[in-house]
Amino acid sequence: MTTKTWNDLTNDEKLDRLTSVLTLAGSDPKFRDRCLVSPESAKQAVSDVGQIDFPPDFRVQFLTQQEQLKTLVLNVPDFIPPENGRPEVRNAEDYQVCTYKTWRS
Repeated sequence: MTTKTWNDLTNDEKLDRLTSVLTLAGSDPKFRDRCLVSPESAKQAVSDVGQIDFPPDFRVQFLTQQEQLKTLVLNVPDFIPPENGRPEVRNAEDYQVCTYKTWRS
C-alpha cells in the first residue's frame, strides 16, 4: 500500500484503509491510546497506519462508546427561504453525521 492524499483515494480505498485503522484500534492498546489522546494525535495515527496524507484543515476524532452517547454532530442544512411563510421540513435522519455514507458505493 502506498501513501495517497485523502482526496486522491477512491471511496473504496478510504473504507479499506479505515478498516485497517479500526482493526488495529480494536486490538492494539498503544495504537488505541494514540487515537484517543487528541484529534491531532488521532489524525497522525490514522495517517501513519492508513498511509493517508490529510489536508491541513482535515479533522479526525475517535469517540469512546460512552462519549458517543453524549455527542451529537449535525450537518447544517442548506438555506432555503420559507415559501409562503412555511419552512421546508428537514428530517433529522438526513442531517445526523455519519461520514462514510457518502463514500459507500
